[in-house]
Amino acid sequence: MTDQSTRKILLLNVRADFPPGIGLSDRHPIVRACWRAAWYADAGDVIASPAAFDRDFLVHVGGVLGFDTSTTSTVTRDRVLTDEVILAPDFVAELRKATACHPKWRIMACYLTEGVAELSEQLGVECEGLAFAAERGSDLLNRKGHFRQLAAGIGMPLAAGAVVQSPARLARAIERHLPDTGAVIVKQHNAGGGLGNVVLATEDLGPLPGARETRRIGQNVAEAAEKLWAELFQEQDPGLVVEVYHPVAQHMFYLEYLIDDSGAPRFLNSGTIRLVRAGTAAEPRLAWVGLELPAALPPHSLAHALTHATRFAMLAADIGYRGYLNIDAIVTASGELLFNEVNARWGGGLVLHTVASRLLGDDYANHWVASSLRDVRPMPLSAVSAAMREHSLEFTSERREGVVVLACDPTQTEALECLLIAPSVSRVRELETALRTVVEAL
Repeated sequence: MTDQSTRKILLLNVRADFPPGIGLSDRHPIVRACWRAAWYADAGDVIASPAAFDRDFLVHVGGVLGFDTSTTSTVTRDRVLTDEVILAPDFVAELRKATACHPKWRIMACYLTEGVAELSEQLGVECEGLAFAAERGSDLLNRKGHFRQLAAGIGMPLAAGAVVQSPARLARAIERHLPDTGAVIVKQHNAGGGLGNVVLATEDLGPLPGARETRRIGQNVAEAAEKLWAELFQEQDPGLVVEVYHPVAQHMFYLEYLIDDSGAPRFLNSGTIRLVRAGTAAEPRLAWVGLELPAALPPHSLAHALTHATRFAMLAADIGYRGYLNIDAIVTASGELLFNEVNARWGGGLVLHTVASRLLGDDYANHWVASSLRDVRPMPLSAVSAAMREHSLEFTSERREGVVVLACDPTQTEALECLLIAPSVSRVRELETALRTVVEAL
């Protein structure tokens, strides 16, 4: 965590680097991300957020982590914190007022954008990698095509594929790579959560990890390529990525690093992605259950992955990036390690790592498993907390295991997100079963 003599401005500019046009109708994932980001706070910090925080939830965060959240303050706007929003005079003035009570501050932003660098200069506060961010350097690490180019340059294992610049080249790449597994994935350069990815397959494969949709491709590849190009093309990020898709993977995981001000990459955590089949028979889908830390990989695969990922983190550091970096990869059914993409931002597992580290120490992964559930039936925080206490499920420092509510929607329209901590995967599963039983009974 940040040195206690320095307070943080937590800048929750989630989706700030996404294409224009994301409005309030798309806010639900952003709101959940904001609730989760409250766990990065310490006493005296300022949280700048596109969504307001329920005070009871902040009290809950402070109670678990052991600090008084009444000392924290918030600056909120009911919109995505784009560079235009955070540089608006009224927003800057509000941050100046909120930070006037303490002499030393540091910005901790989800994305290090050009606007974050300018805001840091206007406020006169520290921020990692200012020069790189001011030149939009983070774009080099947040575009899928750039990742393939950089990763290929340092010899990282990648799925066979290509970066294409026209419908004709897209069709050629599909025809070339489709026979390998009978499926290819076509990706926008700039999108998150698989929303910009479409899988094309020779058979009906149903929903697949990492893609918003799976389509069966017919004989006319050129026509399919034209249609997909028109659908996925982004004017601000022209071109698409095509890769061989491996429908069956032994492991889907990520590795996360922090590159500090000195330029030294530090490994933080790893996690396995948990997915389950959901939806209906007519409209099946894959639901993301959560993440499980540390990643459960065979020793050789883990060592191999860490070797390559650390080299990429060093490359990112050498070109000037400072901040959080998470790298996604799979181990295929045949045992082949393949890297998918990199994200220069807070990763989905960072909050789990942060909470586990603050509750159990930096070496928690040697002794405990930290597993998240994103699909627990919504209910009031007070009700689920009382039920967990009654059934001895709530995490306590004495037991050093249990459940922590990470995100709770006061309107009860979004599912609860919980963190389960236990000494083993089997014990985590026992806690999961007990939690779901208790919640369903309420």
